[in-house]
Amino acid sequence: MQESNWHLVAACMLLFQYTGDAAYIVMPDGRIVEANDTCREILGIHRDDILGKTVDDLWDAGIFDEKVNVFLGYDDTDVNTLLHSLNENGLEEYNVKDAPRLSLYAIEKKTAVTGINKLASNGKIVLYVCIPIFKDGGALDFVISIVRDLTDTMMLKSKLGKMAQDLEYLKTLQFGSSFIGSSPEMMRVKYLISQAASSDATILISGETGTGKEVVARDIFSKSNRRDKPYIRINCSAIPDSLFESELFGYEKGAFTGALNTRKIGLLELANEGTVLLDEIEDLPLTMQAKLLRALQEQEIIRVGGNEIVKIDIRVIATSNKDLKKMVEDGLFRRDFYYRLNVVSINIPPLRERREDIVALAGTFLNRSNEKYKRSKFFEPSAITRLEAYEWPGNVRDLEHTVERLVIIGDQSEITGEDIEMAINGDRVSPVKEMPHLQDMMDAYERQLLENAAKKYRTSRKMAEALGVSQPTILRKIKHLGVKPE
Repeated sequence: MQESNWHLVAACMLLFQYTGDAAYIVMPDGRIVEANDTCREILGIHRDDILGKTVDDLWDAGIFDEKVNVFLGYDDTDVNTLLHSLNENGLEEYNVKDAPRLSLYAIEKKTAVTGINKLASNGKIVLYVCIPIFKDGGALDFVISIVRDLTDTMMLKSKLGKMAQDLEYLKTLQFGSSFIGSSPEMMRVKYLISQAASSDATILISGETGTGKEVVARDIFSKSNRRDKPYIRINCSAIPDSLFESELFGYEKGAFTGALNTRKIGLLELANEGTVLLDEIEDLPLTMQAKLLRALQEQEIIRVGGNEIVKIDIRVIATSNKDLKKMVEDGLFRRDFYYRLNVVSINIPPLRERREDIVALAGTFLNRSNEKYKRSKFFEPSAITRLEAYEWPGNVRDLEHTVERLVIIGDQSEITGEDIEMAINGDRVSPVKEMPHLQDMMDAYERQLLENAAKKYRTSRKMAEALGVSQPTILRKIKHLGVKPE
């Protein structure tokens, strides 16, 4: 080899000394004449043990796993495509029988070749790129073999693939614009909804007023096998006690004074093959709880004033903003009825316990109100801060109505923190407090700091050392601020 070409070899090695890739030089007769130190880290063989060996020697030494020898082609155009589908456990599917030893193949074909191997010694997956270098006259000078460790890359791809699958799964738990929230608490609620929707089990949804219990109930119905059947909502707090039985079970002609002269079908019978939502179930009278319990257990009813047994097939979802378990303990709710309802329990946390959902909810309500009232309002940063800081005692419903007021009232496009305060307080405008003087605030802070230091360090000298000032400064400030040492 000409002297200048040895300089080229040295230049190639210097280039790859700091890339993180292993690299070695192969002569046209297959001998390895130079290698960088990274060969030890990737190939598991010291540089000094490579020099003077042939490519065949490396294979005969058992460095490579013969079962995974993937030939990609004469350039690197297929590498990225293949890497998208490869994983550590599936490489054997891409193995090429009698695949060439890539460095020798580059020598034979006098062109760059690429491939993937698995190392028998450490299990690493490596990408090979073998590039021939030619002399001025066109004759082959040497081949530089570059080896890159793909193990971490493929593990990362595998993790990203798993994350993508998880994301797709989480997307299946979304219920459109009516059900918003990505906090851990709400993701659990969505998971429970997805699991409960596929069954006919009775579901008890609990949560404070305005948390969205009815929205959750409708989401369950819309994803259930009964979604094409009736969905009947019964507001247990709106029906007078005396009319509960006739409203739910129906009645026969002339069953009681004031009854119609025709048979009336009850709400449970109307919901046959569908879903019944018993909203605010805590207001159901105890006597009706017993009758409804029997109807749910037997899946049959008898109309008021009749004796014919009517078979029904309904799925029941109940909601409550009270602690039904405590009501049971206080004798205000039947124990057997509670356990019949509480087959699947879903609790919706209040908005103050999932503040990370507030911005997304507020943004959705803002867009909805802008479209409804033909406005183009937006939140300033101060408004977002105020929205997140408020306790929202009325929860999601409270937030929705507040945002709607903000869109309706005012001519400015931007919604500020002050606007939020006004909307929350309604007509009660909070008095503007006088801004405190900066010096007063600084004195109050220093006084507190000195009092804490005095309790801990006892002497002005130690206080000065701890606070990083001189002892005279401490003494002067103690006197000025009226701090009494311990």
